[in-house]
Amino acid sequence: MKRSSQLSKKKIFLLPLVIVLGGQDVYSSFHLPGKKTRTHYCSGTNVSHHQQQYGMNIERDTTASRSAALKVSSDGGGVDLDDDVNGKDKAHERLAHEGIKLSMIVGVITATMGYLYGKVLSLSVTTLWHTLPSMLLRENVNPTYFITGICTIGGLLMGILSSALSSSTFTVADFVSLFSSPGPKSLPSSRVHLLPLLLLSLVTSTFGFSVGPEAPMICAGALIGASVARYWYGNDDDHVDNENYQEALAYAGAAGALTAFMGIPIAGSIFALELTSSHAGLNKAGGKRALSSTIISSIAALVVIRAIFEPHAAIGGHFNYGTVGSLTGRTMIVTAVACGAGGALLGTVFHKLVGAMKKIVWTTKIPNNGAKSDYIDKKKKSWKRPVFIKTLIGLIVGVISSYYPQTLFWGEGSLQTMISGQEISFIDTKHGLSHLLTSSALVDPSVPFETAAAAAHVGVAKLVAIALACAGKFPGGIIFPLMFAAAPLAHSISSLLCVSSGLVPIIVMCLMAATQASVTRTPLATVLILSLTASAQTELSVMLPGMILSSYLGVYFSRLISKNSYFSYGL
Repeated sequence: MKRSSQLSKKKIFLLPLVIVLGGQDVYSSFHLPGKKTRTHYCSGTNVSHHQQQYGMNIERDTTASRSAALKVSSDGGGVDLDDDVNGKDKAHERLAHEGIKLSMIVGVITATMGYLYGKVLSLSVTTLWHTLPSMLLRENVNPTYFITGICTIGGLLMGILSSALSSSTFTVADFVSLFSSPGPKSLPSSRVHLLPLLLLSLVTSTFGFSVGPEAPMICAGALIGASVARYWYGNDDDHVDNENYQEALAYAGAAGALTAFMGIPIAGSIFALELTSSHAGLNKAGGKRALSSTIISSIAALVVIRAIFEPHAAIGGHFNYGTVGSLTGRTMIVTAVACGAGGALLGTVFHKLVGAMKKIVWTTKIPNNGAKSDYIDKKKKSWKRPVFIKTLIGLIVGVISSYYPQTLFWGEGSLQTMISGQEISFIDTKHGLSHLLTSSALVDPSVPFETAAAAAHVGVAKLVAIALACAGKFPGGIIFPLMFAAAPLAHSISSLLCVSSGLVPIIVMCLMAATQASVTRTPLATVLILSLTASAQTELSVMLPGMILSSYLGVYFSRLISKNSYFSYGL
């Protein structure tokens, strides 16, 4: 009775959202997490046999309704299953209906969070990188050191904040480790971890570091989804598999938040489920229990963004890859295989570089006031080390970005510049900087790549900047950063091999896909992201087959090259 009263109150509290969202009858297509309900039909003979075996009456109650229990008399007579079956069916439908609406609610909440976060981030970037330089110019301050100074300050600020909030951090590595491991899944409280997570991500992205908000969005959405599950079903309920419900709604929250931030449907659902799998496929347990929840949440988030927050925004992708023309099957296969192998090699070099940097900066012995040196680990670490390391990384990233300003930020806003080989000037993109701030660039971001070496320099500089941010434990994602790094390297290879201009877009897209997929092990999601963000002018029907092949080959080859991976997966 107490449980029913609590559920009734919760339903009344969430009724307005449920009414707004609606909820058609789709029980047959929605699979609940946890144990499935099975109906067993027994004949009178079988029941009599069990009576004789156990020498007692059989009485079985269902969780749906104890008044509709299966009862068998001692004389082995008839068995009435109608009430029991109807009770189970009604309980299953009721829980399925709840699951659908909770997934939709999670999608609405995470969409709102993602939209507000995006607006705050956009305002912060504009203020720091456009408004502030204009003010400094009026004061006759030399702006040539502006990029280095801002990145160094950002590193210092991140060191202080991460030390102060070290007990409240929840990263994408934690998400992957938890959901790729067997056993119950219980996420930490969103009250404690959500705001620190968003704050650290906001500072990282605002100050120009080469990791994006997509990973923090996954973590934030997962925290919200798990909290909704705990709120609705409670923490202690013998009749509900709470860990499985938390898992399903955590995946739903991750999908909703990623959908809201990137503005594309379904890709977020697949990405969240692939991310926690060590192979090229969906997480086995999560895919079985949470696929429907993630898709429903993703669609709800997209509806909220497109219909309420941005009703007048144009629909469709915006990355233009150029003209391909005709492409033969043999050329497509050879290109896809070569890019798959190249992306796997590039991805392996990246995660090996990150691992080496982490080993150097976080486990090296440091002197302790002339006394014995000791190691700093997670449980016993001084605040000085993270402050020093992050400030130093900020300084190094600032120097790199001063000479290669194209590499600033996580890359989504300026990716078109790299896709086009800088035919589209850096200043004309969302994250472009003024000509004055890019005056020290070794490779002019306002003109197309003049040589293969120039394109390679930008790609390598970006890869190093990403590795530094990841090794320094700056919270952020690597989806668009890795694609950004791969694109100029594709132009460099194309220039060296003197390939035809029509084949260059294929090489660029395939190498971007293979590199990203080989590191995150998300080939299908990578294909969806690149496809849904491509402009209407992109010849997707020609480019898509090669991109699909190179994405999966990138994962396959990367596992052949190295047994280690970027993320640590559970057994």
